[in-house]
Amino acid sequence: MFKGVIGHEAVKRILSLAVERPHGAYLIVGQDGLGAHLLAERFVRALVGLNETASLSAYPDVAVLAREASTDEKAAKTVISVEAVRELRERMSRRPVIASRVVAYVPEADRLNEAGVNALLKSMEEPAAGAVFVLVAHDESRLPATLKSRTARLALSRVASKEIDAWLKSRGVTDAERRMAVDMAEGRPGVALRWVEDPDVRSSYQEAAHLVERLLTSRTAGDAFAAIDVVARRCDASDDPQGSWQEAVARLASSLRLAFTHDASRALHLGHVLASAHRRLGGPISPRIWLELGLVRYAAGMPPVFPSHIPSLSLSSL
Repeated sequence: MFKGVIGHEAVKRILSLAVERPHGAYLIVGQDGLGAHLLAERFVRALVGLNETASLSAYPDVAVLAREASTDEKAAKTVISVEAVRELRERMSRRPVIASRVVAYVPEADRLNEAGVNALLKSMEEPAAGAVFVLVAHDESRLPATLKSRTARLALSRVASKEIDAWLKSRGVTDAERRMAVDMAEGRPGVALRWVEDPDVRSSYQEAAHLVERLLTSRTAGDAFAAIDVVARRCDASDDPQGSWQEAVARLASSLRLAFTHDASRALHLGHVLASAHRRLGGPISPRIWLELGLVRYAAGMPPVFPSHIPSLSLSSL
């Protein structure tokens, strides 16, 4: 069932035992690259007896709730529409066609807006007998307590570096590439694999390392603003600003961790700035504003005023 999925032994054991008599709803929580989607998809397939090659979205007893294109491309790629949730609710109220149960798979539960969450809650309150909901969220803080309380929560932890290294070695990755990939991944196998296989990902991390170096050596707010300008413009102009900012801040955090040995005091201050920006992801104000606010204090030598612990981006991981 979970062949080839490294780490998360306790979660895999729980899900394996749950296939025959599952709970009504599951919430798998984990940062991008930990394998939350892979675990969830394998579990969904096992629940309906579907093999690994068959399409989930085409299977009549699996309702996949995800973002989809529409005439308003940007909005459609940012949140899951209420209409899509209502369609899922209608499907989950009916009996299965082939399998012994119907399963709702929500791979981006943290992309639901308030209306979407309310519609999903109604669906979870009125399912067909035996129906199962499987939700995934990278940012659990965006989910209301009412939704989380209706699920069995399974949180993923970072995978040991030695385990990721051995996994990459089994895939034929060279020693030099493995060392760099493991360093950048920080316990996230998916990030390590993307770094190895995708030149664009490697380039983005190199860009982040260069940006961190510029920020650490900036002596004025203007220098710091100029350093982040290109990245900020690209994120704000993308089809999915929240996702782009999330990836950008995560890459900066990884690069910053490696820079702590050069100037720990300034790096710690910059870490607070990044944590503050990460905390505001998905809010009404661009993370760029929070970055610039923190960089003004940073360039002026003022102490950070932001909290030192953000649940989804702890400074201890920087």
